Amino acid sequence: MSIVTEPLSNHELNPLWQPLELRATTVPNRVMCSATTLQYGNNGLLGDRHEAFYRERALGGVGLLFTEQLTASPLSKTAFSTAIEAYNSHNVTRFAELIGALEEYPTRLFAQLVAGGGKGSSTLGLNGWGPVRAPSRVLSPDGETPQPLEPDEIAQLVRDFARSARNLQDGGVHGIEVHGAHGWLVGQFLSPFYNRRDDGYGGTVEARCLLALEIGAAIRQEVGHELPVGLSLTYDECIGPAGITLDETLAQLEVLADAGIYDFFDLSIGAPHSGHLTISSMAVPENYAFEAAAAARRILDGRAAVFVAGRVTDLRMAARAVAAGDADVVAMTRAHLADPHLVRKARAGRSNETTRCVGANVCVGRALRGVEVACVVNPSTGREEEWGSGSLPPAEVGLRIVVIGAGPAGLRVAATSAARGHDVTVFERESAPGGHLRQIAWLPTRESWTRAVEDLVAAIDRHGGRLETSSALEAVDALGLAADVFVVATGATWDESGASARRPDRAAIPGLEGTLVVGLGCALERAWSDPHSLGGHVVILDETGSYAPLGLAEVLAGAGAHVRLLTPAPAVGADAGAELELPHVMPRLRRLGVELTAWHDIDSVEGRRVILEDVWSGSLEPIESVDAIVLARQRAPRDALFGELRAAGRETRLVGDARSPRSTLAVIHEAEALARAL
Repeated sequence: MSIVTEPLSNHELNPLWQPLELRATTVPNRVMCSATTLQYGNNGLLGDRHEAFYRERALGGVGLLFTEQLTASPLSKTAFSTAIEAYNSHNVTRFAELIGALEEYPTRLFAQLVAGGGKGSSTLGLNGWGPVRAPSRVLSPDGETPQPLEPDEIAQLVRDFARSARNLQDGGVHGIEVHGAHGWLVGQFLSPFYNRRDDGYGGTVEARCLLALEIGAAIRQEVGHELPVGLSLTYDECIGPAGITLDETLAQLEVLADAGIYDFFDLSIGAPHSGHLTISSMAVPENYAFEAAAAARRILDGRAAVFVAGRVTDLRMAARAVAAGDADVVAMTRAHLADPHLVRKARAGRSNETTRCVGANVCVGRALRGVEVACVVNPSTGREEEWGSGSLPPAEVGLRIVVIGAGPAGLRVAATSAARGHDVTVFERESAPGGHLRQIAWLPTRESWTRAVEDLVAAIDRHGGRLETSSALEAVDALGLAADVFVVATGATWDESGASARRPDRAAIPGLEGTLVVGLGCALERAWSDPHSLGGHVVILDETGSYAPLGLAEVLAGAGAHVRLLTPAPAVGADAGAELELPHVMPRLRRLGVELTAWHDIDSVEGRRVILEDVWSGSLEPIESVDAIVLARQRAPRDALFGELRAAGRETRLVGDARSPRSTLAVIHEAEALARAL
């Protein structure tokens, strides 16, 4: 199987390659990476992992890099325990080292300054506790009751922003951005929902802009007139007229631009009520922010540049926006997690080699949980010190490698091994590659997963590897092949007994015999072929918390089935929620009448009667006339072939779910590590 895509032409991308002058700074092209929480900090300081991360993207050719959000004031921290403190003078040296590491590249590095506001935490760490500060006593969703800022505290914040900006300038950064978006403190002052003040900072559009203007003016006075200074803005909080709307933003831009302080405005959508749109998943259409950016650019009329972010995954999208005058610079932030070299590849005519972002939001889920950011399709992200530089070390000795299984782990082993110069053949028993990614890519809004499969298959082909589908190798077949190393990546199967670590009192759900019981993988395959094949009344028991059971429920309910999805966990779809998927899929499930029940397990089955059990009280609830039960609980590795090959004395490695069923993120990383070691 071979997948070939035509590279983008430099002619159609030419608008992106024009430099942008911002005061004394020249941004070499119109592609940027927005500020991204990486969770790589330590004790408030920039770390070595940051330096390697930014250097890799500068090597890859991006025009403008933003640091992650840097805390500007000890009075208003964010809730991130690894946050970098711009007010900490020790970071001057760390930023100087970072700028030195980037010096050989034309990429410019801007630093973003933030105050936490009502999204902060009163108990972060063990020192400096106090209530969170905000413009008014208005809570953010899931936030704490804030203490309204007093005038002297506002003045202190303004001074802290200026002092932090000076630290960053002393460290050599090329520009400063004030974070006025997404419900952080400055954005809360701009929002009529959060800002209920009756002094000079609240009421009118002009008054709500006052803090942003004071901070900008103080920074300008501190850093002089050569350093670019910008402001990020939410163009729509997505809560209707109670909050910031596009019309409100355009009115703010008139006020802000008239002051002549800010050199650029960085626009994106969302706030605490709508974070699922700010960092949108594959459920959201791409490049959705350009219309708002174009409106802002018309209002500004050359008085300041417009930067825009909003799920731009393809350089064509960015080029068209710049060519049309919709924006001056376009963010492709998660796209640079997936492939930090996408600009360099495009300029060299090799854009077809790009690893594309799929919008899985695994990166976001990790950041929101306070875990170091990683990328599901690019295992080098966060590991640039070890795996960076955009090239692979060639193999010392070329090997004939046979990979058995073309799921994400098998494909990754094959792609990286082939790129290192090994002779690689992949055998897949199904008619198409992809493993469990192929199983879920047909679900509603999941089609972006096909990109991940296509990119891996294309990489195998590009480096001379071979992929043989509809080839189910038994041990006797494999032993007849001339191979130096076998890599067994045969995946895992879903348990259909109902066994669960949550139920040590039993080995299976009683009474399943004679009932249509299918594991999640089999259910996905059956529903793909015929969504009616599981019957008109289906119970899904989920312990994964992932999107797949939710997507299956949507498909079955959309075909007319009555679906009850339950979990013994505290909430349905916990992992999907962390990846910001629930606000998209839950309304669809509700409209289709899917019943969602947490804290419940299946006690037993009596023919077509399923008995549910409340995990706390033990109370029972019967469900009558059930046609099928789908179990998404445990998986067992398919590792028999590995044992047979190893017993025959052949050099054999086990990888991915066949070794131990885990997340796609984990198995792709393991596959990359194995391929680099062969």
